[in-house]
Amino acid sequence: MNKLFLPKGRIRHLVKITLALSCVWLLTACATNRQPPTEIHDPLEKMNRAVYKFNDTLDRIALKPVAIGYKKVTPTIVRRGVSNFFGNLADVSVAANALLQGKFEQSVSDTARVAVNTVIGLGGIFDVATKLDLERHNEDFGQTLGVWGVPEGPYLVLPFFGSQTLRGTAGLLGDSQIEPLNSSKVTTSWRGKLVALNVINARTNLLAASSFLDSASLDPYIFVRDGYLLWRRQQVHDGYKENAEADESDDPLDELDSTTMDELDDLDELDELDELDELDELDMIDDPVKATPSKSPAYEPDDLDLLDELD
Repeated sequence: MNKLFLPKGRIRHLVKITLALSCVWLLTACATNRQPPTEIHDPLEKMNRAVYKFNDTLDRIALKPVAIGYKKVTPTIVRRGVSNFFGNLADVSVAANALLQGKFEQSVSDTARVAVNTVIGLGGIFDVATKLDLERHNEDFGQTLGVWGVPEGPYLVLPFFGSQTLRGTAGLLGDSQIEPLNSSKVTTSWRGKLVALNVINARTNLLAASSFLDSASLDPYIFVRDGYLLWRRQQVHDGYKENAEADESDDPLDELDSTTMDELDDLDELDELDELDELDELDMIDDPVKATPSKSPAYEPDDLDLLDELD
């Protein structure tokens, strides 16, 4: 029966994290900025550049050559299956964070996605859920903290992990508690092998992007930093764009439905007819011939009328 419970040390660890995050949320929830920041906050640029150089050197010496070799010996369908497998594991964290962000429908969809791909997709190797219109989302605990109102903090470059923010770094710690690979059922040996495979496969998928970065005639540090912050802010503030669109739809002019607009058009037509009638009356005063009375709209003068006019 003891196997059903977590060790006391791990329980205390989870409780401490939960309490700390709850305190941060309570302190910042009332001061939530609903607009994404636009400025670049990089007070540690000197240190970040040094770490960026370390990561770049490590990538060029070790990781990139391994990724190139992995791509040559591994068929595309196998690499796609590996990406799907680890994407299915990541969807577990996505579903949990969507729930924490209050995106209940999305959380249900993400949970169904994991279930379908795990059972029908053979552990996630095949992405069956996408064909069933269960869209893949991208949520993590760093985004959850952003939705809760935790400030972004300064930009950071972490060894091995690369671009992050202070809030995103805290998010990595939160996601580590949900990550399936960190489960006690996964041995340390298997965990290390799976993490290595995931890193190499992910680096292989980024070979084209890194080639573009190498060929770009600009500061790669600035390019990566600005691009990352823009992408990350769009992820965190995806709900605010929807709210802005909803606010625009509340414009009073939008309340004029098609019926009301048709009524206004009818009034305009009546005004135009009244103006034409006034012009016709003026013409009749100026021209006595036009003022001749008629018995019907189709009235035409006969010969006697013409003689009377000649007299």
